[in-house]
Amino acid sequence: MANTCTCDRRYVAPEYTSFANMSTKADVYSLGVLVLETITGTPEFMFPLKYVERKWLDGTLSDIIDPRIDIDSSSITRFFEIGLLCVQKLAKDRPTMEEVVGMLLGSLSHSLPVSKMRARVTGECSNSVDPLIRYINGCNPLRG
Repeated sequence: MANTCTCDRRYVAPEYTSFANMSTKADVYSLGVLVLETITGTPEFMFPLKYVERKWLDGTLSDIIDPRIDIDSSSITRFFEIGLLCVQKLAKDRPTMEEVVGMLLGSLSHSLPVSKMRARVTGECSNSVDPLIRYINGCNPLRG
């Protein structure tokens, strides 16, 4: 494994940018960014991660799907969920690359582990009182 990173910052995992901690979970993060960019048809910085998470929670992913993609809604939701699982802020919350491949191929016997991710995302909104913080987290700043 290389000790330095010479890539575009948006593909770099948070633990590397903060602590220069490189791990295999950093590769999973980079793959997740690529998956989300492919589905939306735009670079990650066009749709902040919190915005994508909110669209997923609200069931409005169709608002950010690249219109050139012709796929059924359950498959595209699955790909979004895999991408979102890969870009979890904490490395310990991300799947391994082996698990990601299994998810993409549909060979995992269990369902995607999205319930923990859903709880984390909704908790970030419900725990925030400041409208600016709620907006930054991708939440409706006017909702309680």
